[in-house]
Amino acid sequence: MNDLKVTRITATKYLDQLTDKGLLTKHKRGRNIYFVNDALFDLFVKK
Repeated sequence: MNDLKVTRITATKYLDQLTDKGLLTKHKRGRNIYFVNDALFDLFVKK
């Protein structure tokens, strides 16, 4: 987060907004939360 000059709270706030708009999905794994662009992910894994 230091490279972007934003706090973790700020980044999470904006990522949550993108999730609310349907652009990302939120996946919790253990103590970590991953925000995934499923449409982009699908482009990479399609055969």
